[in-house]
Amino acid sequence: MNRSYVVTMAVVALTVFSAVTPAAGATAAESPERSFVVDVHEDGSATVTMTTTFDLASQNESDAFEQLKNDQQARERFRVRFRDRMQRVAADAANATGREMSITDATVDLRTVGATGVVELSVTWDGLAAVEGDTLTITEPFASGFTPDRPLKLIVPDEYAVTSMAPAADSSLDGTATWKAGSPLDGFAVTVEPIDAGESGTTAASGTETSSGDGPGFGTGLAITAILGTGYLALRRF
Repeated sequence: MNRSYVVTMAVVALTVFSAVTPAAGATAAESPERSFVVDVHEDGSATVTMTTTFDLASQNESDAFEQLKNDQQARERFRVRFRDRMQRVAADAANATGREMSITDATVDLRTVGATGVVELSVTWDGLAAVEGDTLTITEPFASGFTPDRPLKLIVPDEYAVTSMAPAADSSLDGTATWKAGSPLDGFAVTVEPIDAGESGTTAASGTETSSGDGPGFGTGLAITAILGTGYLALRRF
């Protein structure tokens, strides 16, 4: 296959939220994992970050990452598409909850960690969690047919603990609850509250990690197939 065609198609697929899993055998330090992270704040807002990774040992993925890194217009299109998509998701969630929501501060960041290219798309989501006194409750957009194509990580505010959670996370450690890719999240509801002064700080989302059971990553030969084949699936799952 013509390499320039592969590079172009890889970047196009990435702009509609494709996901590439690092090659099997890479260490955690060298290969940050792809993820969808919701970092909840005390006021009910959240920083939402989607991370996609490129195996730079693969020529095709390395070329695609370099092209995106060196093309400012492509990065801006990527940022705007993510912002617009998240605005539509937030509007649907606002309609479902009857609560005002908004998306601001969209950014795109590219960096290299070892042999992995990392692309992080972030927005600030105001009104994501319902606030009642000091209690925060997160439901939509995850409760209504949301199936993550990558691990979903929910980070609670400092000095807060999860007091109820459905469905149960696949792992919980140090204030972060994680649901593995493909987990059914219908009826999703997580409630967090401040930790009482007398408590030790060990919480429902800060304890012993349990295994998520994720399988091995794609090998080099399947990486570009993953880029081209999962982009539209990832978009549909948002």
